[in-house]
Amino acid sequence: MRFAAIYGSGAAAGFTPQAVRAMSMFQYFSALDGWMAANVPEDENALTDKERDDLWAWLEAS
Repeated sequence: MRFAAIYGSGAAAGFTPQAVRAMSMFQYFSALDGWMAANVPEDENALTDKERDDLWAWLEAS
């Protein structure tokens, strides 16, 4: 497990390293999921249907 990534994601969500260390993994990932749901728009940077189809066609051709 890469603890640097866990502490880094926690810091981005506003947690101190001490707060991250005090949490269980369940608590940490639940809090991170909630933070992401509130702060990361689902539609932003999403592929359009045409882009998705083009990407799929390119993958099939490879």
